[in-house]
Amino acid sequence: MEKTRSVHFLRLNMRIAPMAAGLILALTACYGEASNDGNSENPTSARGFCENALSAQGKEAVRRVAGIPDSVRMRFSGHSKEGANEIVSSYDSGASGEAENLDFCRIYRGSSEVMPSVQVEFSLVQEVEKREEGTIGKDYRMGVLSRANAKLGVLYFECSSARFKSGAGATVLVRGESRSNDEVTESGKAAPEDNLRIIYESSRAFSGLLECKSNAGLPTDFKMPPEL
Repeated sequence: MEKTRSVHFLRLNMRIAPMAAGLILALTACYGEASNDGNSENPTSARGFCENALSAQGKEAVRRVAGIPDSVRMRFSGHSKEGANEIVSSYDSGASGEAENLDFCRIYRGSSEVMPSVQVEFSLVQEVEKREEGTIGKDYRMGVLSRANAKLGVLYFECSSARFKSGAGATVLVRGESRSNDEVTESGKAAPEDNLRIIYESSRAFSGLLECKSNAGLPTDFKMPPEL
């Protein structure tokens, strides 16, 4: 009798094992999808890097230019490290035109907004774009060149890094842009400074991902740069 029970128990286990394995795989896939939605990544993920790129002052600047009150939680998403890798691969392959407007950070007002209130992007460029006469905004002395207005902060910086050319190294020109998609309520004088702070802090973090020598010549702390 004991032998018969053992045989039945063994057969039952053989039936349950595949079902349990299938359930574990299904749960793993489900949780895997949830962790890649851009909203529930852990602090070491792309979202975590994007969020940590900004200091407390930088996040306050985001709130001011986008008009996000302190009572509303900001949501961060982005592909910071992938953007840096794309800059490197595009330069090494000679396809610099493909490394344009690479997503670094998107900051949303709360959890339900689809359009980011502020977004930061980087591009690999050949030269500094001239500011057309009559264009709203001003040029400033930071990096190679920076410019800003009430809704936009732009920073050009040169990056010398051994990451390029498979370790041989090269110097490239990178353009960073921080753009507010919401109605700006800040004064015309304060908003450009906040936009410059956002793109400065993002550029410092991005230059770290690219392993630029001397942080691409960007200052250690942000101070409103002088006009050109």
